[in-house]
Amino acid sequence: MIDRFPTFKAGHIFNKYPYTIEENLILKYDKINLEYPCRMDAMAINPAAVCYNDNLIFTPGEVVVSLNRKIKVSVEIISETGGLIEISERTQRKVLIKHAYKIMSNTLKVNPSVKIDVDSSEIIKHCGFGSSSSTIAAVASAINELYGHPISNKDLIKFLASNHGEEISDENEEDLKMVQCIGGGATNGLTEEGIIIIAGKATSIAKLKYESDVLIGIPKDFKTKNADELMKLEEENLWKFKKTGDEYAEKIAYNLLHKALPDLCNGSIRELADIVFNYRFNMGSIENCSFVYKKMLCEARELRKLYENGNCEFLTLSSVGPAFMAIVKDNKQKQMCKETMEKIGMNVIETSICNNTYEVTDKQERKNFWKDKKTAKEFTERPISQYIINEIEQILNNKEIQKAIDVGCGGGRYSRFLKQKGIDTLAIDKYKEMAFSLREENINFIQANMDNIPMDDDEFDLILCIGVIHNAVTKKEFIDTIKEFYRLLRNDGYVVLSVFTNDVISDDLKCIDDSVYDVLNKSPMVLLSKDEICEIVKDIGFYIDKKVDEHITNVGTGKRNVYTIRLRK
Repeated sequence: MIDRFPTFKAGHIFNKYPYTIEENLILKYDKINLEYPCRMDAMAINPAAVCYNDNLIFTPGEVVVSLNRKIKVSVEIISETGGLIEISERTQRKVLIKHAYKIMSNTLKVNPSVKIDVDSSEIIKHCGFGSSSSTIAAVASAINELYGHPISNKDLIKFLASNHGEEISDENEEDLKMVQCIGGGATNGLTEEGIIIIAGKATSIAKLKYESDVLIGIPKDFKTKNADELMKLEEENLWKFKKTGDEYAEKIAYNLLHKALPDLCNGSIRELADIVFNYRFNMGSIENCSFVYKKMLCEARELRKLYENGNCEFLTLSSVGPAFMAIVKDNKQKQMCKETMEKIGMNVIETSICNNTYEVTDKQERKNFWKDKKTAKEFTERPISQYIINEIEQILNNKEIQKAIDVGCGGGRYSRFLKQKGIDTLAIDKYKEMAFSLREENINFIQANMDNIPMDDDEFDLILCIGVIHNAVTKKEFIDTIKEFYRLLRNDGYVVLSVFTNDVISDDLKCIDDSVYDVLNKSPMVLLSKDEICEIVKDIGFYIDKKVDEHITNVGTGKRNVYTIRLRK
């Protein structure tokens, strides 16, 4: 059993994402800007369930009101790889941003280098706005958007809620404190409608679009505590939460089911407001939370009159406070609530209910070198290399080749040559844009990644891979591609492999990971030594039949060492 409410390193995943994520996700955008709403946590349905448990999944349920107070996030790609994170100077609570970046990168199996900027000036931390969970959810949502939204909103809510933490102090940018998360801070920005009821494992069971103004009162003399200090105080008072839950949870659940939910279905919040008010003001909830701010009970005695006298539609403490929230229907109610809050020493924030998910305010589509029409045209018109043609001719003289595959065919120059020789030829490329001309020439083409080719074992007599395999995103993809060649090749078949090596590293290359180099204005590539390449192919089962060629070429942005070998199985 782990320590109660432990500290942990940013990026640690307690509960893994339970579903399969597609391998080798492709970046859809270079930059995502979005605005993410915060929330008020009106009540816990069963406060006893906020107590510690071993799986760190908390299921008390809650009533959430989403607000038009936004966290503004910008995530911009520096490189597809490298795992570097640059957080702007003005961004506060950097450890939360690191946590969101790391758990999303780990789950999506990506490793981008990014710039992140977060403007949370509209949100006051540790006051009941859900600022921590909404900040994490905002950054996580932006990263999810960069890759085309592979994780659905409802699944992202559950994942974030079960891997939540809050900063220990402003100075500590590496560690987080485990804090219970019911899911409201993620739900409010990932769910349409502004009033939401959550039950079980961060699941929305009811929601309502409700247009209304909201007033939030925060004591002027309140001093924010850090998460570590708050959790120590909360742990000392958890027995009170449990006592309230044990005494009232069944009654609350019954009233929600038979009163509030039918009422919500008819567009009204009256029954829900009554349940929330009774829980907060009459069942001991505010007293349970008073460790946060010593004057909370005194404030509650004055504020409760607003609801009892019909001067607001909905009144609650948010989370454990100290913020109180009132939903008002007209200017008369608004003025009465504002005056009362100010009279007891509160700063008043005026806002409204947010009935939408987060909003993407700007996005820049990914500029992909291999999808550019100019690139495709250049590779289509590029002449074939004579030494490759000579090698193919020599192979044809030695062995009858019935079926061949051109892996990473690009513009298709070698696919055409093979077809002209009467060989049944399949061309494949990761980017269909590169092979636009092959369709016109009736050459078989499949769009596929080179490490996952949808063909049967022992299908081909000859595999060509000319100037392609170094475009792997990782060393693992490089090795998996060689394994895929071994699977596809018939016994006694040939592979002609032409690859860039690390013998020449020009100024346009920057090493950002294990053998992975960032390339100016292009996708990254994997550059290995000749010895390492030879060791990889031998370990997989090939033998090197011949060293075909080695030379240095200029690719425009810099020089590359080109190494070509012939493999046999």
